[in-house]
Amino acid sequence: MCNLKRVILIVGVFIAALCLCVLGMGCYYYFTDPELIVTQYTVEVDLDKPLRIVHLTDLHSNVFDTGNDVLVQMVAVQEPDLILMTGDMMDKSDENADVVCDLIRQLTPIAPVYIGYGNHEYDWMKAHSESLTPVLTEAGATVLDVEYLDITVKDQTLRLGGLMGYYRQPGMFPVSQEQRALELAFAEDFEDTDSYKILLNHIPTAWLDWEYIDKYPVDLVLTGHYHGGQIRLPLVGGLYAPYVGLFPEYTEGMLKGEQATCILSTGLGSSPGIPRINNPPQIVVVDLIPEKV
Repeated sequence: MCNLKRVILIVGVFIAALCLCVLGMGCYYYFTDPELIVTQYTVEVDLDKPLRIVHLTDLHSNVFDTGNDVLVQMVAVQEPDLILMTGDMMDKSDENADVVCDLIRQLTPIAPVYIGYGNHEYDWMKAHSESLTPVLTEAGATVLDVEYLDITVKDQTLRLGGLMGYYRQPGMFPVSQEQRALELAFAEDFEDTDSYKILLNHIPTAWLDWEYIDKYPVDLVLTGHYHGGQIRLPLVGGLYAPYVGLFPEYTEGMLKGEQATCILSTGLGSSPGIPRINNPPQIVVVDLIPEKV
């Protein structure tokens, strides 16, 4: 009985210390303005010329300084060849898409902008019974919603695809048979090329937690959705990721598999009322460089 009380006491002290740690970090980040950070990754690829990508995700209509001036300036400094957005750039509770449209208008003079949808864009379109594609297109972005394009950058052909959900939808989630068939057909067609393939796939679960990076020939997957674990604890990492739960194994970084390389961004914002603690907003820069012979 004494041993049980001792265990309960130790667990209680641990939980109290953890709560104080989270509270302390929360107070710090509440009363300070966490600065945007830039995280750079280098990937050796079968291309003749280097390309630079800026990857933005999970803005959730967050604004950095007036009109997102700070964000735009930091992207411009990177001198990207492409700007790729992987969804949840707006929030499902927004009245309109003004924040992301204004951001796109400022970014298109820097480099071509391509955007794939996230679950918040899908929820917004369902709630408003209208498509976001016309307004995002008018702002200057190319929308990729379960579709792909072959583009030329620096005289090199790339295939860009966009998908919100689970790659090669396994049928274990509440989607219609029609939608599942559409996504499977997209995946098969998308893979059928010798060009370098980049997939904007908002939800990373299939690639990381199901190890699809070892199964399917997609050269580069850019993704977000997990918000870096939302609250990042010292020595522990991310606290929670949607659809995965507490203490997820993957919350950020670059993972290389036998078939694909996946880069998971912590994102730029979070849903209203949910703080990011010890988890600064992130711009991701990906340098694709020719493989060394």
